[in-house]
Amino acid sequence: MDLLAIIISLLMITVLIVVHEFGHFLAAKYYGFQTPVFGIGLPVGPGIDLFKKWGTQFKFYFALIGGFVAIPELGDETDEDLVKEYKLEKPLREFPVGERAVVASAGIVFNILFAFLLAVVMAASIGLPSVVANNKIAAFVGEDSVAKQAGLLVGDKIIQINDTVIQSATELQDMVKSTANQKIKLVIDRENESKLSIELDSPGSLGIVLGHEKTYKKIPDNPLLWIWEAFSFTMTTLLAMIVSIFGILAALLAKLLSVFNPSQIQTGVNLGDIKGIVGIVQLISQDIKGNAVLLFDFAILLSLNLAVINLLPIPALDGGHLLFMAYEAIFKKKADEKIQNRAVQMGFLFLISIILITTFNDLKNWIWG
Repeated sequence: MDLLAIIISLLMITVLIVVHEFGHFLAAKYYGFQTPVFGIGLPVGPGIDLFKKWGTQFKFYFALIGGFVAIPELGDETDEDLVKEYKLEKPLREFPVGERAVVASAGIVFNILFAFLLAVVMAASIGLPSVVANNKIAAFVGEDSVAKQAGLLVGDKIIQINDTVIQSATELQDMVKSTANQKIKLVIDRENESKLSIELDSPGSLGIVLGHEKTYKKIPDNPLLWIWEAFSFTMTTLLAMIVSIFGILAALLAKLLSVFNPSQIQTGVNLGDIKGIVGIVQLISQDIKGNAVLLFDFAILLSLNLAVINLLPIPALDGGHLLFMAYEAIFKKKADEKIQNRAVQMGFLFLISIILITTFNDLKNWIWG
């Protein structure tokens, strides 16, 4: 991997996390919460004091992937040693649950807003990304796939059926359906080889999964259209990401429970398929070397991803804090402090476990392929 691309990828992830924490910071300041420390990077090893403003000491840490803001009155990101080092200006006080909920959710909101602003920039310049199917074979459906049995390979591009030149995935699908129960001739474009002709009996389906390619939809020079298209793109992507991540979480939980109940249906989710921070950096650094525009794509997706992950109702995440606050708002009393602390510890251990497992898988895939 290119060192510059890796550094750019790490900086981008750090920026997105700092944006998230800045959302918490601004909301906390608006309501009068104390914020003794704002850290850029993870508080691992010595830090550098940058400046002090608005009662907050801004610090820089060389462990760049991360960021935090200490909000003692929220009980969030608060290290006792840091609070002792940077004295609080006023005694701690209790804030209404509504104000605490706004501060807890502000990071999520800021990540969504940041993704939206990046989408506006893309809409006004290169256009917004859209993914369309192409004519390349990405995978086969089962071992009895007609195409696989006929000798086609993953990566083959179907450019002609009989005498019809195929221009799009839709044309390919329509043509295959229209020639059901007929013998057809496929012309294949295979990498590093001349064009191939393959004949087969078509049942109306080739048993293949088509690949996809990314294109950029140019938006007319109209700021209102840029804003609208960017908003639609951001909300559509966010919704798809919520469905995907919550689906993965539910499937992983089912997979965990199946260990204790072997009769339970197994899921197709594999932790080895989920990328951790090393895999994400590797993916970004590889792709942006060939196309720097993809940095915008990744920034939008990761910013929304960060928002959705923090929305998960897992103690130690923003969603977990909001869950306890919802309990407090409904029952007019706080959850038992011991139970809450234990839940946060378990949530933290769960997150660390996922990070360690995915990092191990990333390194294994990187080193051994």
